[in-house]
Amino acid sequence: MRLKTFIIKGMLFICLLFCADRAIGYGLKYLYDNQKDEEYFYASEAMERQECDIVILGSSRARNHYNPKILSDSLGMSCFNAGRSGHFLMYQSAQLQVMLSRYTPKWVILDVVPYDFTGGNNYDRLSVLLPYKNHKEIHRFLKMRSKFEMWKCMSDIYPYNSMFLKLISNLKDRDTFNKNGFQPLSGFYKGKKEMNDNDSIKTDTDKVEEFRRIIKACKNKGIKLTIVTSPFYANYKKQTSTTKLIGQICKEENIEYFNFLNDKDFDDINLYHSVDHLNANGADIFTRKIAKQLKQ
Repeated sequence: MRLKTFIIKGMLFICLLFCADRAIGYGLKYLYDNQKDEEYFYASEAMERQECDIVILGSSRARNHYNPKILSDSLGMSCFNAGRSGHFLMYQSAQLQVMLSRYTPKWVILDVVPYDFTGGNNYDRLSVLLPYKNHKEIHRFLKMRSKFEMWKCMSDIYPYNSMFLKLISNLKDRDTFNKNGFQPLSGFYKGKKEMNDNDSIKTDTDKVEEFRRIIKACKNKGIKLTIVTSPFYANYKKQTSTTKLIGQICKEENIEYFNFLNDKDFDDINLYHSVDHLNANGADIFTRKIAKQLKQ
């Protein structure tokens, strides 16, 4: 009798936990889906809502360097900047897969950094994809974090771990962001020009393979793909292993690759917010230059 009572109570407790998880998870999802500021809004807009002709993918360097209005005016096509700070090739591939599940852009511009293939193990950053766990295209990337990740995703609370305070604060629309995803940076860099001649980190073959998957996905959908390495205020004495390999792959696949490292037009400290980010004026100058080259 005691065993039966224990089992019944245990089942009731499990049911209560399940209901609580679903109820709280629903509330957190509502908060996430109604963000009015910062990265969560941009991420959802990029993957789940916008349907622009041109999509820019990349890290903060994409988000801060490409002015969609200039590209739209120059190329006569709608444009959305889907760059996300601190997130690199794997995230960008996941973004693209979700976009392609609902619509096909005409053109994808992928901004790659000189260390995209050698940036260390940053797979844990893919946790930002957890709120999109219902997209089956995301599952492969979540498993890169941990083989137990999909089990954890059985909880509706888990995807929003440690987000609550930010979700609350970002419900207010502060009118501080551009609906097209572009985030221009103000101010000027005051430091010295960096020297980069060391590239000893081992190439991550999984990232190279993911880069090839991006190319294949675009080709299969008939999407024009352009790869760009935007400017740094740094002197690269030689190609990094990433830019060298990207150049080789793009040549093999007949893909345009524009590498602006050491470009003389951007050897001007007044164009930079930091060593690796252009300021608003630098971004507009860069966007006009890349737009001219894309038109050709």
